[in-house]
Amino acid sequence: MLSRCSSKRRVSLGTATIFCVIASGCLDFGDDITTEDPTVEQLAFCENAMHLNDELQYEPIGFKIVGSGIDDAVWFSFHTDETDLGIIFDAEVVPFDSLRGSVDIYTPEDMPLWWDIQGKGLVGGSITLPAGRSMTVGMNREEAGTSVYIFWHES
Repeated sequence: MLSRCSSKRRVSLGTATIFCVIASGCLDFGDDITTEDPTVEQLAFCENAMHLNDELQYEPIGFKIVGSGIDDAVWFSFHTDETDLGIIFDAEVVPFDSLRGSVDIYTPEDMPLWWDIQGKGLVGGSITLPAGRSMTVGMNREEAGTSVYIFWHES
């Protein structure tokens, strides 16, 4: 009987220790970064994770990652001269038909000025991606090209 009791006690202490480590913020999941000048690595991440067309030429506008939680969240905006919205993404993963509606993109209050989506009437949609990831895409087609706003996240 004594060994059973001590076994329960060890489990309780182990659970309590794990809870204290998580609750105290001792775990470091990653950095929170906001920039108007994304690095080559940040751009490569976006191109891959957001399934941008390999041939797409674009100019980054801004990048924000909240990496301090268990799951990452990324806001990425860019401008492209491309006006054919079906060419922006890899069509095998992001079907063009899923990007034809009006869309609301989650926007925290602390977003930088480059994330200027208010009142633009963006066209786009929400996409479920492989490996438990999702993104919401909003596009503003203009005479000189297309401004693209993407909120990507793990779940």
